[in-house]
Amino acid sequence: MATLKAIGSGVKGILTGTPKRITWGPELATGLDRLKFGLYVKWEDRSFFEILQAAKDEAREINDSVPVSFSDNGDMVFNCHPAGRKGGYTYGISRADVNIFFSRRLDDTTPNIWIDIGSSSCWSPGYKFIISEILSFVAHLKGHILRDTVSEAHLCTDFIGLDIEELPLDRYDHWITRANHYQSYQTRSQISGISLAQSEGTLPPGAMVRESGIEFGRGDIMLRIYDKTLELQKNPAKQSLFASVWNRSKFDEGHVTRVEFQLRRPVLRQLGINTLKDLEKKKTGAWKYCTHEWVRLSVAPVDRKNRHQDRAIMHPWWEMVQSVDLCTNNRQAVTRKKVLTSKSIDVLADMMAGCALSIGTILNRKEHELELVIAFGQGCLENRIRRMFKETTNSGKNLFEHKMRKRWSEIWPLGYVPEPV
Repeated sequence: MATLKAIGSGVKGILTGTPKRITWGPELATGLDRLKFGLYVKWEDRSFFEILQAAKDEAREINDSVPVSFSDNGDMVFNCHPAGRKGGYTYGISRADVNIFFSRRLDDTTPNIWIDIGSSSCWSPGYKFIISEILSFVAHLKGHILRDTVSEAHLCTDFIGLDIEELPLDRYDHWITRANHYQSYQTRSQISGISLAQSEGTLPPGAMVRESGIEFGRGDIMLRIYDKTLELQKNPAKQSLFASVWNRSKFDEGHVTRVEFQLRRPVLRQLGINTLKDLEKKKTGAWKYCTHEWVRLSVAPVDRKNRHQDRAIMHPWWEMVQSVDLCTNNRQAVTRKKVLTSKSIDVLADMMAGCALSIGTILNRKEHELELVIAFGQGCLENRIRRMFKETTNSGKNLFEHKMRKRWSEIWPLGYVPEPV
């Protein structure tokens, strides 16, 4: 694949005078960042609905999710939620950021299982693995899948090492698009470390403005281009995961610019994507439609008045975006176990240390009283967990065991059984 330097050699004169020179090389991580689909299932045995109903009743009683197992040996544990979702899906269960909703309907006009695979699971262990585990789970429940339908897919590419401020994203006159909606985002960082939204008045003295992203379109098709590392600062749970995706020791070692298209059912159908098999076969074609037909970025303002948009010269970076192949340019994440047992624990340990410092300060300990601060922190932690072990839930279950099983399903993705550390 050609580098940006080679691509940009033919437009050197046009690029003269731009505020920054792009120095990034073609390091990519591509994939799906979210996937929603439905399954049409014929049930051989519907007795599992009784398990779902009992778990839902318990969850509604305490107004919180509860762990539920679908096997005799206690495996296949999910968290069952107090409510389902609209569309007649009465029951909702989850593992990590994978949500599965069930409907009791018997007709085959709409799916009776609806699945939402979130960002973390899409990247690691991967949406293909998650789909395989869901199909096995349905088979375990004695369900026969008649067909499937894709309702939403987020196609994305991370440009590793590319600073979003090197791109003229906020220049609307450089864009050629079919979208009616355009919005640019900026982050304002004051000396105090407080971040302000763009709508919050006049820029204060000493503040710095940083381009953080743009958005095109609404509804059935949308484009978002944004500073991914900036987004992850507010989401510690994903930081170690994406550090591994980008082959870094830390998520914020350098810049990462994400290009993400959100495609919903009406647009997917127009692109010939109806099933999961269609999506896998045609996702690169969908990307090409989005980057060639629906939106493009030029190196100079577009002559809209004379309708000479077809003559516009593409920005060299956008040519790289157009050339992305979602089937081949995929950098796989490391195993979830390695990520969680190393970097994620470090993040949680930092939080615990911060809490211990706060407790010590409230108790009027001074900076030279290290051992007392540690002792107070450890004591508070131990007291809370031991108290939890002695308490019971409203249904009479041990509170510690209940919360541990629930947290297990919140952290470990579907189908993954970690080895003992």
